[in-house]
Amino acid sequence: MISKMKKLLLAARTAEREKVIEILRLAEIVHVEPVDPASVKIPLTIGEALNDCFKAINLLSQVTPDCTKEHIATPGTPTRLVEETLTNSRAIHELKEKIIALSRELEEVASWGALGLDDVAWLKKEGLKIAFFKGAIADAAEIEAEIVSLIKDVDGNGIFAAASRNDVKASDKFTEIPLPEREAGELSDEIQACQRAIADHQQALECLALRREDVEKYYVKLLNRRRFSEVESGVHTADEIFVLTGWCPESSVADLQKSFEEAEVNVGMSFEEPGEEDAPPTRLDNPPVFQSIAPLYDFMGLTPSYNEPDTSGLFLSMLTVFAAFLVADAGYGLVVLLPLALAYRPLVRRGADPNFLKLGMMLFGGATIYGLLTNAWFGESYRLFESHKFDPESKGGSALLQGLCFFIGVLHLTLAHVMKIRRRKIDLSILGEAGWIIFIWAMYGLICQLILGSGFVMPSEWSVPLFKVSLTLILLFTAPSFNIFKSVFAGFLSILQNASAAFSDILSYIRLWAVGLAGGKVAQAFNNIGAMLPPVTLLGMTLPILKLPVWILGHGINIILCIIGILAHGVRLNLLEFSNHLELDWAGRKYDPFREIK
Repeated sequence: MISKMKKLLLAARTAEREKVIEILRLAEIVHVEPVDPASVKIPLTIGEALNDCFKAINLLSQVTPDCTKEHIATPGTPTRLVEETLTNSRAIHELKEKIIALSRELEEVASWGALGLDDVAWLKKEGLKIAFFKGAIADAAEIEAEIVSLIKDVDGNGIFAAASRNDVKASDKFTEIPLPEREAGELSDEIQACQRAIADHQQALECLALRREDVEKYYVKLLNRRRFSEVESGVHTADEIFVLTGWCPESSVADLQKSFEEAEVNVGMSFEEPGEEDAPPTRLDNPPVFQSIAPLYDFMGLTPSYNEPDTSGLFLSMLTVFAAFLVADAGYGLVVLLPLALAYRPLVRRGADPNFLKLGMMLFGGATIYGLLTNAWFGESYRLFESHKFDPESKGGSALLQGLCFFIGVLHLTLAHVMKIRRRKIDLSILGEAGWIIFIWAMYGLICQLILGSGFVMPSEWSVPLFKVSLTLILLFTAPSFNIFKSVFAGFLSILQNASAAFSDILSYIRLWAVGLAGGKVAQAFNNIGAMLPPVTLLGMTLPILKLPVWILGHGINIILCIIGILAHGVRLNLLEFSNHLELDWAGRKYDPFREIK
């Protein structure tokens, strides 16, 4: 459920502003908001320090110290560690760029060989004319010089060195090329020097990586400083009094008052109900089992608005059912469920999110149960109980699973409309909403008749009477009015806008069966590929050594595809089909109390 919020208006003496803000931070209750958002200012130095520190942490997290060498942790303050990390990283980047440029230059110079640039320069100083030309070897006679020497031959074209006491000339068939500024050996030496410098900077980063934990603590400290600055600059100060606004959960009002009483700080606090124009933050206060959906909400950026219903329990329950259909394999379910269950406590002790682990166990636990019921194990049929002969790929089995998908869909959408009715005030328009509930059941009967050829749970003969009743209610009570023509027109528009959507939304739930069937076919394909490989005889035993890698890799890829399917299809049915019928837009903002970041 969504916790009720109270709008807080707090006033205190300006001289005690920092003390009041610190009490609020320690209380960890109030979602602080600036009185004037335009007044919120974060010191530029904090922003720059945070940016640099974040970069340094990312760089150090990619550094793995060489275990064969002895490293001494770099001394100094966190600020100095950040500066040295960035400096070494920039130096490595610049040296690598320099090596690339030098390598290009070396490729061009290598063809010249050992030129002896100093000797060439001395000869020129003594008055000898020296020039270099590029052209066809067959035309070498067209170079006018006392000495013409072929330096390099490339497919009939060459580079020539020409020397003479008089001016050196060549025909238009030759192109004069400048002499390289540096020898190949000199360039090679410089590249090696750059590589040694990179190694030195890399070793410095390895020493800095030993202090990464200190840099991370400094980053958290900066985050707290920035948050404190945001709150402090967001208050309104008038002479000796300052005013602060925010939101406090109704259940925590007494705790907030107690915090100031214990600190012996006098403040004035006013708690009011949210107004129509207000947009309080959303705080979900659910039982522990329903809190397992929180990691998915965070990953998808989902937060219901304050005045919208909390569907966490239904979202999690239906997602578990959807995941069961989408994975559709007991083997896959156990492959994920058992490791998560066995490693749960060790992972939690190491800091893993318990809600994330619980969510994984619930989703794949449901898949395990579904696979047991459908006898599906790693793409093959296997019966734990001989009496239970259900085959999901048989005609009857497929029809049953398709019917279940449609039935789950109509129940899911019905719940959306029931929740929608509960949010409305009691008037005649509720009959119009009830008409839509009857309409989707009539549409469900029609879909079952079209796809399955018969009714499922509900006889298909009921569809026509249900359509008549539902359309009458929708036409008359969508926007009830004493003007019957106005009411009918509003109902007619509603039917035009939503009737086809009701059909497609119910039909959309067949994706649960289709994706599960596709996953089973993929699993079977990998089984068949592995079965084609010959067994290996080792120590007198016939072992599937060649088959196992194919099976492990193939089923591993398929499990990843199943997880993607849960996110793509299972979440979609909750966020689009269900939420559209409930008119839930997930446009809320998360409750974020002012507290110390740890």
